[in-house]
Amino acid sequence: MSKKREEVGLATSAGLIRYMDESISKVKIKPEHVISATVGFIIIEVILNYFRLF
Repeated sequence: MSKKREEVGLATSAGLIRYMDESISKVKIKPEHVISATVGFIIIEVILNYFRLF
């Protein structure tokens, strides 16, 4: 006899959705974009401070 293997959550969850199962946010930003925007902002700040414009 073969039994189907099912993924079972905690017994105390009582049918609640697991945290990672549902994505709440509709906006998805890649980590590479966040890092590149931060580096670009730092470069702009350094340039502006070098020429005393900001």
